[in-house]
Amino acid sequence: MNRLFSRLWYVNSEFEAELAAGLAVNVRFRPRPIHETLNQRLTHAVASLLAEPDDGILAPEAWHADLADIAAERQLELVSLESPSDQSHRVFSPWGRTPRSLAIGTRTGADVSGPPPEVIHRVNSKLFSHLLERKLGVADPRAAACATLDELARHVAAACPDPKMKWVVKHRLGVAARERVLGRGPSLGHNAETWCRARFAEGEVLLFEPWLEVIREYGTVMNIADDGAIEVFGVSDVQTNGAGTATGYLIGRPPTPERMKDLLEIADHVGAALHRAGYHGPCGIDALEHRDGWRPILEINARLTVGFLAVAAERRLNPTEPEQWSAVSS
Repeated sequence: MNRLFSRLWYVNSEFEAELAAGLAVNVRFRPRPIHETLNQRLTHAVASLLAEPDDGILAPEAWHADLADIAAERQLELVSLESPSDQSHRVFSPWGRTPRSLAIGTRTGADVSGPPPEVIHRVNSKLFSHLLERKLGVADPRAAACATLDELARHVAAACPDPKMKWVVKHRLGVAARERVLGRGPSLGHNAETWCRARFAEGEVLLFEPWLEVIREYGTVMNIADDGAIEVFGVSDVQTNGAGTATGYLIGRPPTPERMKDLLEIADHVGAALHRAGYHGPCGIDALEHRDGWRPILEINARLTVGFLAVAAERRLNPTEPEQWSAVSS
């Protein structure tokens, strides 16, 4: 990612959880312990793989000792989250832009200009990517956004009449296989119905999709400039288990030229749509080769993603044959 300015990096993996909590700064919102653990690991990975000399890393002072060696090696400044020094010479670069993270960035004096919270909220919703799929003519015709339990039940019955057919119902701001339910066949079942009923009671619109049997997943990572120009950083090769949860990345196995052409074409469409919606900044687009075909837009994440780290690791390690890589062990 070419740039002419110094960044102040800040990792907030609780991004989607905060967006789901609302658009205002929520003083009661606190990252869960699982987020804090992941934030520490991702902060080390960002410092190791994405940060450049003269950048700053904003992190709790308790993490500084663990980050000291990599900061010295890569000529980074460790900035205290509790008592930050003046950062007015740097651009705030959080994992994702949320009211809480921007309040933290503002306290440091860094430049926090960028898309407003309402834009971030809209473009990170799975409903945004679902509508874009439909507009581009690449959506699964069986997928549907549902606002009531009765509507959802009808779609499940129509799309999956065979008891062996699998499906998934997703929260619009779910991430990493969280905030969703899986099922089989033409009915919701007790557990799925209970979960969906609670989400509908909160006023949510849920996304129903038939389950797709994975052959290979792709994560195109790119940056959208203020003027809409798109810079593709690379394509990650995420590995998932049978439930769709990421287990790591394969590096050293690039897409075929034909598939790369597909990925770049969809990146142009997604980048243009995001820019029209008022967004600029980092973005990841997940795509899927499955048993029955090709889904070019599985998900859009208008933020940093682990895919950026995987691509950076692949460039640095330059493996001569495919090998496993994980951000938590980088």
